[in-house]
Parts: sequence; structure tokens; C-alpha cells
Amino acid sequence: MPDKIKLAVWGVGRHARKRILEAVEDAESVELVGLYTRDQTVGKEEAAQRGCFCFSSSDEMLSDPRVDAVFLCTPTGLHFSQGQAVLHAGKHLWSEKPLTTSYVQSHQLIDLAREKNLFVGEAYMYKYHDQFKKIRKALQNKRFGMLKRLICRFSIPALDQPGFRTNRSLGASALLDVGSYSFSLANECFGGQPSFDLSEYQMSTNDIDRSGFCVLGYEYGSKAILDWSYDSCYINQAELWFEGGAIFTDKIFSKADDYKPVLQIRSLNGNIESEELPAENCYVNMLNHFARCSAEARDDGFEAILSTAQLISTFSQNVGLPEIGWE
Repeated sequence: MPDKIKLAVWGVGRHARKRILEAVEDAESVELVGLYTRDQTVGKEEAAQRGCFCFSSSDEMLSDPRVDAVFLCTPTGLHFSQGQAVLHAGKHLWSEKPLTTSYVQSHQLIDLAREKNLFVGEAYMYKYHDQFKKIRKALQNKRFGMLKRLICRFSIPALDQPGFRTNRSLGASALLDVGSYSFSLANECFGGQPSFDLSEYQMSTNDIDRSGFCVLGYEYGSKAILDWSYDSCYINQAELWFEGGAIFTDKIFSKADDYKPVLQIRSLNGNIESEELPAENCYVNMLNHFARCSAEARDDGFEAILSTAQLISTFSQNVGLPEIGWE
């Protein structure tokens, strides 16, 4: 691709500084034009460090002809209105996951992007690491036969600095934050719309769902068992049982850039082999992919965004979660 996508980042919290802005510097297909945050002191300091422009308002950012795409690093509860503004301004929309808090809102953004021939990227970064690509290859080539079970666990302990995770109106929700990864992985592994065989959740005292558990039923008796939490020790792993073997891996979702994932492969008779994979920055890979899709105005990933959003929304409806724009 001859020209880099010119990117603006909306929101400069810890995650944006540690992951997104660092990755932009290493992404060969992306150039950081500027950033916008309500805290102009932080914004100007970060812009000076990155050698980019600090916009004084979102309107200034969205009207800047240099900007091709905007990455939303803001709380999930703000994504819908901000995403609409980005697309109406004629910019490609790259967003932290999940894209919005509801299936209907996500569908509206996708429809708007299609109408304007723009790309929407949802930052499930794990998809762009070789760790997941190896799993997907095993699924596609039927190396171990049919997938019978996906067991996925993602839990984070209570944080000293929780940020928006204590504010439900901004999208605070264990389901949206960590549970969404599990539903995304189930969608990648199985696809389609499953039955919801079991759905449970627990609320915290501040009216935020703190954990959940779900069993999804697929064709031929296959199951996805998903478990997520805001209030227990850090767990981040996936286990796949096939007819002729199994794969286990740790840190399937979030991981340090220098982390070398290991796939434990169990044969039909129980023998275990371990395959260590090289460390890589999945955020850099993701940004380069988003840039290629934006340059070509491809709708790559739109159906995955919508089908995962549908799973999350259906779970929420089944258990009667308090609404954050759920549809």
C-alpha cells in the first residue's frame, strides 16, 4: 500500500497510551496525525511526546482533511454517538471492543458505513496474533476432526484504578468488557446462531454485572462454555476439545508484546506436545489490517461484528440484565 492511513485517536486513557499509540508508531501502514481528549493538559503532553497534533475539540478533529480514520479509545457507552459522528464526517471508524453496547446500535453503524463506503474495525486484537491463527488453521483444515467443546475463561481482579468500570452509564459491564471476548471466540470457532442452554450472571452492589456464565449449543451436540468475571484472579485461557485431540492455550486474549504463547496439543491417546510461538504485537498486526481494509473500503469483519453483538445482546436479554442501550 503506497500511502499510509492517516489516523486520529479519540481518547487518551491508559490503554490508549500503553497499547494503541505505541502500536501506531510500529505499524507500517498507519501514520498518527493527532489525538483528542477532553483533558487538554494530558492531550498536549501526549501529543508532544508522539510528535503529533492535539485537537482542541472533536469537531476540529473530524473536520480535519488530513484525517482518514479515527480510533475510538473511549468508554463503550460513548461509542455509538461518537461512531456516528466519525462516519458522518466521512472517516473510517476503528473502535475498541465492543463496537457499541447493543446489537441495534452496532447494526446502525455498520449500515451507515456501508452507505458511505467506509470501513469499521472492532479491536478484538487476539484475532491478529499467530496464537489464534494457529487455532483457526486447525479448525479450518479439520486437523483433529470436529470441534466438540470450547471452554473459555477470562477473569480480571478488582482494579486499583478501575476508570469507567465503575460507571454503568459509560458502559461498565463485565459482559461487555471481558465476556465479549468469550462470545467473540465462540463466534470465530463455531459461527451461526446457537441455542442458549444456560445463562447466568451476578451483579455487584453498584449495579454493575460482575461475572457471567453461558453454555451455547451448536450443531451435532457441540458446546461453547464461557466463563468471565470482574472479581477473581486473573485467568485468560481457552481449551478446545476435538474428536481426535485437544488444544489448550493460556493468555489467548490479552498478552504482553514479549509473551511467547504456548499451544499444548493433546493427542487422542493423551500424549501432550507443546508448541511455543514467537512473541509479536497483535495490536500492530491489527492496525495494519485495519489500514488495508480502510484503503480498499472493504467490509471485512462486518458480519463477525454483528453476529458477536447478537450473541451478547441475546445473553443480556435472556438473563434480564439492566439496560445500557441493549436491544
